[in-house]
Amino acid sequence: MCRKLTDAPARASSMGNGRGMAGIHRHRPSHYPPSHMTCLDRSTRARRAAACLLATMLVAACGGAATTGTNTGDDTSGSTSGSDPLAPYYLTFALCNDTSGPDCTKLRLGDSQLTTSTPGVGKLYSCSGANPSAPGSVRSRITWIDDANGTWNLLRKPFLPSGTFAPASGTYAMQEANGTRTITLNNLPVDGKIGDWPMSRYAALTAIDGNPGTPTAKSYSFALPVTPTVNSTPTCVSLGTIGVTTNGVVLYNAADARGNDAVANEIVDAHGGHPAQTDYHYHAAPERLDKAPLADGHSGVIGYIRDGFPIYGFKGVGGVELRNTDLDECHGHSHGTLGYHYHATLEYPYTIGCYRGTPR
Repeated sequence: MCRKLTDAPARASSMGNGRGMAGIHRHRPSHYPPSHMTCLDRSTRARRAAACLLATMLVAACGGAATTGTNTGDDTSGSTSGSDPLAPYYLTFALCNDTSGPDCTKLRLGDSQLTTSTPGVGKLYSCSGANPSAPGSVRSRITWIDDANGTWNLLRKPFLPSGTFAPASGTYAMQEANGTRTITLNNLPVDGKIGDWPMSRYAALTAIDGNPGTPTAKSYSFALPVTPTVNSTPTCVSLGTIGVTTNGVVLYNAADARGNDAVANEIVDAHGGHPAQTDYHYHAAPERLDKAPLADGHSGVIGYIRDGFPIYGFKGVGGVELRNTDLDECHGHSHGTLGYHYHATLEYPYTIGCYRGTPR
């Protein structure tokens, strides 16, 4: 008879590397050896050895074989297994700890929320339709998406960590004159927080997303209206740059090249960005940019969209995290002296769903 000696649990530890998001915890995989089998047959040494050999060959009969199954996104315990090669790349986020925002382990998947016909709350009104043949991640290797329930688990998605990659310093400048807000930047993060690109040095990540890009400096200049006009009819969102953050990095919309939910499907770095060839960008606002709330608790400005309207962080008046139901079909609203503005959220489409003004 054989008895399984269970693996010791993986040990999770938190670390602050000075370059990650606030509240990030990295989980290290266990270094314990795999399960062993112990034989309890006491008759003779030979029979005992033979039994052990048989048990080793038939580990599954004693329950020692690893099991696999369809990911359902229900692992919310925060524990990791030494057998999980992605465990070192998991992160946690402060926004996931409040009670007003969505469940970060069951975020709504945006793959089916792209539309080219009519804008709607929680949708991306895109000027371009889906392109399933475009390059992208290997969906069969993504374990954090639960297709059956149309959700994905942010806390079980891997992120490229920081490392030795050190591009040029980021630049961002803004000035207002004659009703125009002019913003210039080199599209590298002003705060210096960026992942260890190229990702090809991380086999576990490139097996899922083969993005070969390496970010480099690229000059941008935006001339936006200081007082944009709210149009009666929204405008569709184009591919490529839709706005810019105050951290000096441009924003892309919520879709990847295939038209799927980019934030759920593509691997980005621990600071929220990744390159399209050499063009670094965010598909969603990094949590750390929401760092300067207004006097009433409302988030401050974290960037500007190409129609001139500002985009604020994740929280409304009173410091309450906002959700899609708090916003209109373009992912914004108007109140008080702020007028119309967009908001970042943890829910698709993450930044804007359409242009409320006229993009430039």
